[in-house]
Amino acid sequence: MSDNRFTLYYFHGSYYSQKALLALFEKGCQFNRKFINIHTGEQKTPEYMKMNPLGQVPLLKDGEEIVVESEKIIDYIDEEIKSGPILVPDLSTPVGKEVQRLRQFIGGIRIEITTFGLFFNPDLLTSGVKVPKSYLKHLKGSSEKNVNSLEEAALKYPDLRDSYIAKAEIFIIFVSKLVVQCLEEIEQKCDHLEECLRKSKNTVKGDEFWLTGPDFNAADILLVVFMDRMVKLGLEGRYFCETKRPLLYDYFQRIGHRQSVQLLRTEVKKLVSMFIWNRIKATVPYVAALGLTIGLGVWFMKNKSAVINLVVKK
Repeated sequence: MSDNRFTLYYFHGSYYSQKALLALFEKGCQFNRKFINIHTGEQKTPEYMKMNPLGQVPLLKDGEEIVVESEKIIDYIDEEIKSGPILVPDLSTPVGKEVQRLRQFIGGIRIEITTFGLFFNPDLLTSGVKVPKSYLKHLKGSSEKNVNSLEEAALKYPDLRDSYIAKAEIFIIFVSKLVVQCLEEIEQKCDHLEECLRKSKNTVKGDEFWLTGPDFNAADILLVVFMDRMVKLGLEGRYFCETKRPLLYDYFQRIGHRQSVQLLRTEVKKLVSMFIWNRIKATVPYVAALGLTIGLGVWFMKNKSAVINLVVKK
């Protein structure tokens, strides 16, 4: 039994889970991990929906206390964990106000539409998505299954109907026109973030500057996770290439040396391994059956005469 105070329910590939993970890594906090496989619907079980009626990850448990939504989790652990950097500066200070503003600004990026919209509209990509094709195919198929299972769950559990229906509606909004609009909005967001870094660089002595000054905080957590998602979508050349936005480019190079970011990226890589392992497990029965069939066939060919004679005698 672990003595860790916190338990995080999360999914490696979840954009919002990654924010909570990075915050915990920044604070140097040991925590229990509860992996929720959203592709197999574990977030839709009645047990999980009772903890979080929205059926979303991440979720943080602190004893009997339950905290949902990544931004609230960041606030909570920064308040409760005194070690590590201050992620949420006092709102009465200028830097606190700026951190809050930037969290809202970056949080306004419509990441679900951008991510899944590009998965379903690959013609909008300037380069390839850095995700295995088999995984993309799996995502498309699981999205259709998700809608059906959510609608069935809404009928089966009427007290949770609104929550299930709300989740089902998410999968029908990834139309091409809306995705293009989101991509253009990100261009404007990145222009502003480049300017924020320029101001920060001008006020900080040396090369160690972050989004709001010399200290890495919650605004940087959002920016790191956002940039990593753009890389996964093959959009880094569009949004933070060295010639177009040199400070965002430099920022991305520097965050790779940060231990918390390295830990996060190691955690995210587990997603592909998990997917491959699940595919292997799913095919084992078929492989075993095929192997048995082939083995029996080989044995029969070697012993064909003896088998025929035995049958004839009977």
